[in-house]
Amino acid sequence: METDMQPKFDGLYNFRDIGGLVTKDGRKIKTGVIFRSDELSKLSKQDLHKMAQLNIKMVCDLRTLREQKSKPSKITDEHGVKVIKISFQDQSQEFTHFQFFKFLAGRSGGIDFLEVMENLYRQMAFDSGKQIREIMVQLSNEDQLPALIHCTGGKDRTGFVSAFIQLLAGASIDDVTDHYLISNELIGPRMKKIERLIRYFSLFRVSSEQLKPVLEVRREYLLEVYEEMLKKYGTFEKYAEEVCGINQGHIEKLKQNLLV
Repeated sequence: METDMQPKFDGLYNFRDIGGLVTKDGRKIKTGVIFRSDELSKLSKQDLHKMAQLNIKMVCDLRTLREQKSKPSKITDEHGVKVIKISFQDQSQEFTHFQFFKFLAGRSGGIDFLEVMENLYRQMAFDSGKQIREIMVQLSNEDQLPALIHCTGGKDRTGFVSAFIQLLAGASIDDVTDHYLISNELIGPRMKKIERLIRYFSLFRVSSEQLKPVLEVRREYLLEVYEEMLKKYGTFEKYAEEVCGINQGHIEKLKQNLLV
């Protein structure tokens, strides 16, 4: 069902508002402030009109340079939108290049995709502090909101970043991970097509079960890195400060922009 804050798009399959969650202190993350989605190369004219109605002032593109060149965004600075390119390396996307050729070479049986995904989330959490800081600093500027965060599929990089924003705003881990898992409902049909394509080109040497970890999101992907964050730093805010260099001022501004 389409609503003002959750419109349906012809060229997007994993779009949603990250707002609506109640925080542990009883406040609420506002809707209409930060949205998340998959890549923007297939937006129709009607989609662009809907984006304009959302009054999006900034887009954070988390894709690699290769992904950006392969599928150029339909939303550019020419639309009066500030486009920030903050590249996260994503093994779940890169597997379509390097590891896909392993499929064709008949070595697919040696790839542990669960390990690939666990390493991806660990990498995002502990090796991407600079990128996370840049995103949070940009979002702490009220003049640049509403904003849209996206990668290619909108599930891993975008999912990790969106979840961390919700955590910093004060939402519970359970609510954050529930919201993150909505991606499985939205991406399911598309992932089935990708699964069939990969299995076909690998001459069916790779099983559906083997591919599952890379074609869906799982609660444990987030929980494992959250457990490590809290074990090492005690709180998510302390992690943000020590790993990402995000100061308390930016966190407070982010909360002011997001909470009601």
